[in-house]
Amino acid sequence: MRRHSIREWRWTLLSFAIALAATAGLYQTRGWIWLGVPPLGAERVPFSDAAAQLTAADVCANGHGQRLARVCFVPSLESPTHSQTYEPWITFQRLGLTGAKYIPISVAMIVFFYLAFCLAFRPASGGEAALLLLFLFSAAVQLAVERANFDLLTSAMLCLAARLLNDRRRGWAIAGCLALGVDTSLKIYTGLSSICAWIARRDLRASFAVLAVLVTVAAVAVVGLDSVLVLGHGAPEGQTRFSTGAHWLWRQRGFAWMAGAASCALVAGLVAWRALRGNAPLDSVFARHPQRSALFKIAFLTAVPLFLLKDSYDYRFVLWLPCLALPIALLRDPLLAPAWRRFCVTLLSLSAIVFCAELLCVLLDRVAQHTVATWPDRLIEGAIMLKQFSVWVVAALLSALFALSIADRRDRFASTAPRS
Repeated sequence: MRRHSIREWRWTLLSFAIALAATAGLYQTRGWIWLGVPPLGAERVPFSDAAAQLTAADVCANGHGQRLARVCFVPSLESPTHSQTYEPWITFQRLGLTGAKYIPISVAMIVFFYLAFCLAFRPASGGEAALLLLFLFSAAVQLAVERANFDLLTSAMLCLAARLLNDRRRGWAIAGCLALGVDTSLKIYTGLSSICAWIARRDLRASFAVLAVLVTVAAVAVVGLDSVLVLGHGAPEGQTRFSTGAHWLWRQRGFAWMAGAASCALVAGLVAWRALRGNAPLDSVFARHPQRSALFKIAFLTAVPLFLLKDSYDYRFVLWLPCLALPIALLRDPLLAPAWRRFCVTLLSLSAIVFCAELLCVLLDRVAQHTVATWPDRLIEGAIMLKQFSVWVVAALLSALFALSIADRRDRFASTAPRS
């Protein structure tokens, strides 16, 4: 394996240091509101999601809460705002990961998240480092950081698994498969990427596919199949404008808007597929970037199906973030065809709109509070719809890229492709 010099790592290390320092400043000043994150209420503290999940296990361990299957809801499933806990989180509570320790647990998770993404993106220039930090400090991602939502851990585990799966040594690849299994037991919606872990490998073997299936089955068994069904009904659905999902637009704006967004996505996906398929460079774009291709595949299988099946708050865009490492790497490739370059720029631009849209809405909210005019409200509505349509198109573009990665046989059996 080729060793990397400090010079090659300088932008990665600088990005990581800036991310940690900036987050420390946001914590001390409660400055997340200036990034478009919803303001903290008097009853809320930073890292509130981590506190709620860990405290829920404490409450259930004391015999309180409503139990359905092996899931415990606090105070109950019927409560509009409830917390929930299940295995293996309940076992973690017995081992000492209690609500009283939510701050150090949250800090460790955030540090792991930043480290995983800086290593996955590994910016090669100041421009790439700035782009990475733009996404890391977008309203959507910082909503997850401010709450210390455990989707940060899920997303970081995807980065770790992709790195291991891409290793040519069989033992490390098996470890990557097991990492996805652990991720599935923590957040069951990563199960599809876990059961399809074999697609991230370039040397497809039946034994590895069987292992991926067995690991996923084991992860589901840890949670409990009956608990999985309960969790599907008990997971909170996004109800505010800080939400996205295939059903959200239908419920909040009606069938016409839903049909319009789906139609735009379908057209965008088909156009992208046709343009990219007819303009692929001589050397496979996926084989030239094997590690980021593996990360893209497993992250796609987590993020986009979840978007289609469940409405969720914008913090779940941290699950989309790993997909963007591939187009960023492609743009630095001098052999990239113009059609691919336009595709990558479009994908990253629309993703930036989706990730940062709430900052514009929050700024317009402040204007609306000081004027009797209706134009700020109309602009807010326009920004919300722009975000909703953009996320549909981003999902379609990612789907086209995923389909091309599966259809590209050269990616699967590349043996001498350089690592990226």
